[in-house]
Amino acid sequence: MMNNMQLERSVRVNAMWRESAWARIRSQIRFAEHLVATDAKHGAAWMAPLDRARAAVADAMASETVDWPQLVTHIESILAPMSEAAKIRTLYMVGHAHIDMNWMWSWPETVSVTLDTLRTMLDLLNEFPEFHFSQSQASVYAIVEKYAPELLPRIARYVKEGRWEVTASHWVETDKNMVSGESLCRHVLYTRAAMARLFGLKPEDVAIDWSPDTFGHAATVPTYLRQGGVRYLYMHRPGIEQQPVPEAFWWEGPDGARVLVRNDQKRGYGCTIQPGVVIETLEAMQQSVGLDFAMLVYGVGDHGGGPTRRDLLVAREMSTWPVFPTLSFVPAQAYYRKLEENGNELPVLRGELNNEFAGCYTTQSLIKRGNRVAEARLADAEFAAVVDRLATGAAYPTETVAEDWRRTLFSHFHD
Repeated sequence: MMNNMQLERSVRVNAMWRESAWARIRSQIRFAEHLVATDAKHGAAWMAPLDRARAAVADAMASETVDWPQLVTHIESILAPMSEAAKIRTLYMVGHAHIDMNWMWSWPETVSVTLDTLRTMLDLLNEFPEFHFSQSQASVYAIVEKYAPELLPRIARYVKEGRWEVTASHWVETDKNMVSGESLCRHVLYTRAAMARLFGLKPEDVAIDWSPDTFGHAATVPTYLRQGGVRYLYMHRPGIEQQPVPEAFWWEGPDGARVLVRNDQKRGYGCTIQPGVVIETLEAMQQSVGLDFAMLVYGVGDHGGGPTRRDLLVAREMSTWPVFPTLSFVPAQAYYRKLEENGNELPVLRGELNNEFAGCYTTQSLIKRGNRVAEARLADAEFAAVVDRLATGAAYPTETVAEDWRRTLFSHFHD
């Protein structure tokens, strides 16, 4: 005879198993529905097994007791003809930590959040061999170099292995409207130099502009990006007045330069890994541009955090489901290369992608004014330094100018 504690534990364990089994069954049936709806060649033939699977679930629910392991096996055997087609559908899983450099907190908190997040990511990389992590913003790595330099060799090791992807082509995830054209070019210039010095990365190694939270994008963005060696753009805010914007598209600047864009407007850059999100992401891409693969950016929080152990364990579990898409942990640029290979039929957009949270450009007008003054004074200072060198032979203040530029570039953070 079980005592009360044993009975309670047994009930909890059974409830957990029932919930897990039901999620597995429900998710695979839902994905089978997606396959039936989108596979022109086999969809009609797959209706019969789909109906049998639904009927088997209904019969099981009508009975007094359910053998959940047996029901899972039974449903998966019915849907087995769809398994190969299911695995062709692929979701590229990109782990990322969104770290707002400055918003409603102090500089010490930014430093603390950054270091705590990156230490956690290093632990997860060590624990989960399949895990890949992508991190933007040269300012993030500048924080590590100044406040926790012992982390740099660990990060560099994973960068070399290809499991830590540097997506920093700009000093911060910058505003794309208020800053000057010269400043945007300096973002790329100083970030390229920093990534080469810290990790030996060449411009072609970081061919992506990671701007998920940037509140609007000027029409000339593709032009300066391509001139800076950037071919890909990840965004979440393509302008509320430009709807509908495709899930993926080519964005063409005034000079004809193009960048390949993944528009993550419907889900955003901080997803958790769960069955519904997996299916919805693939469905959205299929409906938008007819492709059977997509990219999901996952990771907790707007203020650090990133991927969690739970995300990775759930993904491991879902990867064992036979009638479910392939979940591939990759660097973001692996997805973009695949998208580029299949990009001939993608739509082409031209012009600016605005407006989005227009007040964000002016709510802190003192900061914006200071930014414009700094940009102008830096141009004056560089001109004066060149004249002084030509006239007197004085050494050009390279590092002083660079540090002043880096401080100004930091103030371009989109918040």
